[in-house]
Amino acid sequence: MLKRLRRGFEGWGHYLLALLCAGVILLSAAWTREQRAGEISGQQALSDQSQRLSQVVPPPEQKDCGRPAEGKLLRGYSDTPVFFPASRMWRIHPATDFEAAAGDRVYAVLAGTVVSCENGCVRLDHGDGLGSLYRGLKQMDVSVGQTVRKGAVLGKAGGRVPYEGAGHICVTLLENGVPRPVDWHESPTK
Repeated sequence: MLKRLRRGFEGWGHYLLALLCAGVILLSAAWTREQRAGEISGQQALSDQSQRLSQVVPPPEQKDCGRPAEGKLLRGYSDTPVFFPASRMWRIHPATDFEAAAGDRVYAVLAGTVVSCENGCVRLDHGDGLGSLYRGLKQMDVSVGQTVRKGAVLGKAGGRVPYEGAGHICVTLLENGVPRPVDWHESPTK
């Protein structure tokens, strides 16, 4: 009797193994589908959040901002999620990226006072609830409390921008703490 059972298992064993493999494949496919659904849901949540913000905050009056760098504009302000290859993530981009090689000068877009200066970031207060944030600096030539004019050199590029990588600077203009889009002029000192 034991021999018969053993022979039967040997004959059907490969079917059991195939069934087990099929089960693993199905579970893997279900898990992958669930992960993608979660990513899409996260992207939709970011999009919904940025849409709500744009409805709550009225479009601000355009300020006469100079450009923060000589390089070309690489990525503009975006309320909808965009893909960042360096971090392999989808995120909204409430800032503007400018091409800047290591050592390129970074300029103040408006006159203001330096509020913070650390970890490759400089933040300026321009008064009336307006501020600007510069990320991706390797060298900073200003200090906290210093007053700078529009077009003044804040430092030199060459640092990494969180989630985005190197080779550029990332500039955010803030109105009452909320990022806002800007139409940039051609020259850093205009």
